[in-house]
Amino acid sequence: MSAASKVSIIVPVYNAEKYLDRCIQSLNDQSYPNIEVIMVNDGSTDKSLDRIVDQARHQNNFIALDQHNQGPAIARRTGLMQASGKYVMFIDSDDTLEQDAVEFLVEKLESEDLDTVYANFNRVNGAVKSPIHDRDFEGIVSPRQMLKFLLTPSFQYVACMCFSKRELWENRMFVENRELPSEDIITNVMLVLKCNRVGVYNKRIYNYYQVETSLTMTGKYFTQALWHDYFEMLTKILDENGVLAMFADDIKINTIHTFGFYIKDVDTADEWYKHMMSYDVKHYPRKIRLLHALLNWPWMLQLCVKCNRMLKRCKDCLN
Repeated sequence: MSAASKVSIIVPVYNAEKYLDRCIQSLNDQSYPNIEVIMVNDGSTDKSLDRIVDQARHQNNFIALDQHNQGPAIARRTGLMQASGKYVMFIDSDDTLEQDAVEFLVEKLESEDLDTVYANFNRVNGAVKSPIHDRDFEGIVSPRQMLKFLLTPSFQYVACMCFSKRELWENRMFVENRELPSEDIITNVMLVLKCNRVGVYNKRIYNYYQVETSLTMTGKYFTQALWHDYFEMLTKILDENGVLAMFADDIKINTIHTFGFYIKDVDTADEWYKHMMSYDVKHYPRKIRLLHALLNWPWMLQLCVKCNRMLKRCKDCLN
């Protein structure tokens, strides 16, 4: 029997002392036998660095790296440069993996001759662990089909659960603009553009913890100007790869969805907003048409969104 291929798991760490133990424990508990864990301290001001150095001292498959604060994307790039595995994946330091996560991902990638695998995840809020709904499709897709998924707002995924061949990665795939929202989508779009075969599966292998201090929860970078920069970069990447026309409607739908759910203070005098409101949406899904109409009155839409989110939280608590 051939030896199991090595898997490098890269963990960017920033002020995660409170959560590191559960993350590390989930990596130690993996059923797959050949794993190296590269933990990159990104200028933490708490005791995170001490914790990962201690872990590396006691386990030779753990590697501790340290750098001044540059953001999670650059920390992932730093880890990738040290990775010696045939395959790589990323996990945030406040999240965990299911015990058979790596074993499942390797098996799928090797048995189906894939370049990249995407699985599903659980959302964890306090003591409540909520499985994300199954997607309508699972199996092998082309890169263009996967791009369609990534650009679809309803496609629920956590970028960290992407599992891929190490040879696909390049330094330029890590966005250096640390204030860019959803830099992980940009990275995954560039990754998928280098693939031939991609696997999408509903097995939940990743536990995404909703931590109050995370950028997603604080919404620190979710301003209209930064989202504009994000869509400009995304559009440029698709254009450079000759597929922008194919995904033009997907970009527009994603823009409307972003204005509706992620931009906190909509500036109706901004040219980007005016351009978005000029879209012909009659052939778009009903939800997008409704969002587009309500964006004539952003304050009303934001009130509706807040009420809807409160109802969902109440439902989660009752369940």
